[in-house]
Amino acid sequence: MGAKNEQEAADNFVGFLQETVSCVTDERLSAFKQSKKLYKVWTHPPFELSTRSGAKPLLSVTQVFSVVSDPAVERTFKAKTREYSYRLTKGARDGHGEIASYHWHPNEFEVRYPHLHVGKVPRVHFPTSRVCLEDFVLMLIKYYGVKPTMKDQQWKDILARNKAAFEKWATWKIQHPV
Repeated sequence: MGAKNEQEAADNFVGFLQETVSCVTDERLSAFKQSKKLYKVWTHPPFELSTRSGAKPLLSVTQVFSVVSDPAVERTFKAKTREYSYRLTKGARDGHGEIASYHWHPNEFEVRYPHLHVGKVPRVHFPTSRVCLEDFVLMLIKYYGVKPTMKDQQWKDILARNKAAFEKWATWKIQHPV
């Protein structure tokens, strides 16, 4: 979403991420300005989730972004993702350990493309397209039995609306399966 200044753009972006995470937890994301140019949003500590099976997996989200001038609209600003990590791990009573995670960290590692890690297949970086937080949260609900914190139509509307906003403003698009 285009903003009148850098702080508004950062606040808007964090607001979308918080609203998306609120579909599965009442916890609040931590956000801070990491440097003059970079902001960081994360779960600290990881958030415990409730599932239909009674398991208590942990959600970890990290998003690093900058605020840039929006080339499409003069004198407006928008957030630009610089890296992300979305992780689902086993909770303390289940022995910890990664279940699945999506990463994109193009400046820190030899694997610079978006990728998936699967806990049962250690050290493999399965290539993916860009993954938005809304798709990750939807996966948690649909396939891992995570209980939403609100009525079905409400979380579905939030995820659809926030994903549409993400896709509208993204300069690097999600590649949908054919």
